[in-house]
Amino acid sequence: MHIKPTLFAAILLGLLFGSCKEPISGNRNENQAPSTNLTVESINREGGFRLSSQIRISWFGTDPDGYVIGYEYAINDTSEGAWTFTTKTDSTFILPITPGQSQDDVLFKVRAIDNDNLRDPIGARLVYPILNSRPTVAINRTQSPPDTLFSIASFGWSFNDPDGLLNIARTEVAVNDTVNGWVEIPFTESDEGELFISLEVDNTSSGEKEAQVFLGRSYSTLQVDGNNVVIPGVKVGDENIFYVRAVDAAEEVSKVDTLSWFVKKQGSKTLFLNDFTGTNTSAALDLHLSILQENGITPDIWNINDGEVVQGRVALSKAFPTVLDPTLKKTLAKWDHIYWISDDLDRNIVYAQEILSEFYKSGGTSFVNIPIKTKDLGEELFNYLPVDSIGSGNFIISKDSLITPAVPLQAELKSTSSRVDVLPIKGISGSQTLYVGNYKKRNFRGQIQPYDGYKGVAIENPEGNLVYFAIDMRYLNGNNNLGQFIQELVVGRLGFKQ
Repeated sequence: MHIKPTLFAAILLGLLFGSCKEPISGNRNENQAPSTNLTVESINREGGFRLSSQIRISWFGTDPDGYVIGYEYAINDTSEGAWTFTTKTDSTFILPITPGQSQDDVLFKVRAIDNDNLRDPIGARLVYPILNSRPTVAINRTQSPPDTLFSIASFGWSFNDPDGLLNIARTEVAVNDTVNGWVEIPFTESDEGELFISLEVDNTSSGEKEAQVFLGRSYSTLQVDGNNVVIPGVKVGDENIFYVRAVDAAEEVSKVDTLSWFVKKQGSKTLFLNDFTGTNTSAALDLHLSILQENGITPDIWNINDGEVVQGRVALSKAFPTVLDPTLKKTLAKWDHIYWISDDLDRNIVYAQEILSEFYKSGGTSFVNIPIKTKDLGEELFNYLPVDSIGSGNFIISKDSLITPAVPLQAELKSTSSRVDVLPIKGISGSQTLYVGNYKKRNFRGQIQPYDGYKGVAIENPEGNLVYFAIDMRYLNGNNNLGQFIQELVVGRLGFKQ
């Protein structure tokens, strides 16, 4: 039988409208709470088999009529204000151990939250039997002071904990006093188990002093609650012992690591750097010190003449701190003037440009007496010494030849013997030649001939804060004018003082 389309539509509409006459009946289902599970349901470990306090915990949740949007967890304290929300299903925790205890039982509880913000009323829970591990600490010997230093000493150390770095509560240091002298050195997670501090003390007089603490290579003043951190009991003019330890969250204390060093008193505004080697060291030192003392200066002395020249340079003196920046740079800047002698341009003077940067920024002046020799003028050394050219060939200064001033100075010096190990120098642009020598040249036949080129012996740099004297002063005396020479050039021109 064939039903027309219009008739079929009318029948369908009638059925629809007829069904609307009956209302929808029944009860709406209430939201059901989610459920939560830990991936580990029980732990049975006692004694030395307990777990480390650093534990990775994982969980999962389900919801019968929706979906889980996150979780809340609590450790020990399960009161409503103690829960922490997370969307993760696992994480690493440092479970807390009661201070003073080596082991503990820690409750961990987690509960799921569904899309209607309904929380699992039961949740999942597990008690973790944990055992605390003792933290460790060790001084970094490559970041620590040599046997003797002046006002600044730096110390680096590493610290760790088998239970994780986050279990370290603090590190503490002390000097000489481990009863009442411990001082906390704060750290952050970004320190990654390494700390570096500098202790600066007023060493202009002997006795016990407070050392101010500076943090890191940036030499930042360490403050706690707005107050500078200081360490008491540092002895100037005496031996000191540095102590460091780590303390974890359970108040477990690491073994203490120690290092000793001597704090030397600074008695002058002038520092004498003695880098003279060989059998003539004492004679050279005595000569220069006597000349300075004639002019009222008894300098502080730093002997840096250890080590041998290898491949064109000596390793930086072990008498210096191993950390150049900030320790050595800031230490050298404590003096107003530096008087530097050596018998070789390949020794510690090659590091002068770097280590004296803060010294010159602070207004320092220096006098350098090291014999010149043939060298590559492209070396870093000549970024420091104001030398543009070095004479090439066999030069000689005869006995009784004069070393004369090229500027208005009165002192004339005289060679006390014929010298063949001398070379004339020419200063860089902007520098000033202060003294010249009567140089002669020996030709290939051994004949001595006049020389009319540059004849510099003493050059002052363009800034006027450095004078380089290029002949060993032990061979220049004549008429005992060295005292007057130092008075005019070093005291008068460079401003050296006691």
